[in-house]
Amino acid sequence: MKNISILGLGNISYELCSLLIKAGFNVFGSTDNSVRKKNLKNIGVRVYTRNNIAECISKADKLIITIPPNNFGCKIINNYSKEIIKSKIKWIGYLSSTSVYGNYDGKKVNEQSILKPKELAAQFRVKAEKDIEEFGKKYSISVEIFRLAGIYGNNRNIINNILSKKIKPIFKEGHYFNRIHEKDIARVLCLACSKKMNSGIINLSDNLPAPQLDVIKFAFSIMNKKMPKPVNYLDIIEDMSPKVIQFWENNRRVDNSLLKNKYGNLLYPTYKEGLKYIYECETLQSSNRD
Repeated sequence: MKNISILGLGNISYELCSLLIKAGFNVFGSTDNSVRKKNLKNIGVRVYTRNNIAECISKADKLIITIPPNNFGCKIINNYSKEIIKSKIKWIGYLSSTSVYGNYDGKKVNEQSILKPKELAAQFRVKAEKDIEEFGKKYSISVEIFRLAGIYGNNRNIINNILSKKIKPIFKEGHYFNRIHEKDIARVLCLACSKKMNSGIINLSDNLPAPQLDVIKFAFSIMNKKMPKPVNYLDIIEDMSPKVIQFWENNRRVDNSLLKNKYGNLLYPTYKEGLKYIYECETLQSSNRD
């Protein structure tokens, strides 16, 4: 039986764990979220709290780390390296972010592009990637780093924002966002765990980087709703927080060619397929409630 531990059972954990269990894995993981803990236990996941991460590590021969880094780098490598060395772990999958690339003024980036982030959180991720890569080389552990674009799914998406009236269409000339559906993340991670010790860096992003306004327009169109008049980014920048400004100042188009070559076509290759599926699910749930 194959054993995998996931340190940081987050928003995609139910989908991921379900696939791993179907693929024949014993799944262990850590979270302090009581609702998530209950739901995951119900499908057969052995769940530990953050105080018992060492025991969780000891169960595994493969490890996925989703816990965000701090200014010292990867928390798991820094605090639990001895436990990993003592374990049977021979593969580590680390969930990073495409934010490590920084701003490219709308140009394409791939896994070989220079990393030049300005935000501290992204700089911490660069440090964490290096920590894990060096650790893997030193102890002959395969390391695969997954750089995730903006995540969306049934619970986190523009359609929900429209329904709750938490949407403000913003226009910024030549600006692109990148995204990936939760189900595609889960599918790729499950495949990665099932293969023989893959290594390297891979972007998890869909086929169509797009302006945020295009995505919002499409969401309103499939919902048959009228979109509010967009506001120009330059007209509202003074009212934005520094964190939001940094978000909008990063502009890049993430190339996912390696992802498709390595793990095949996506379930939701663009935001259009993803949002259509989400809206169909929302419509079905609404009719069932009625």
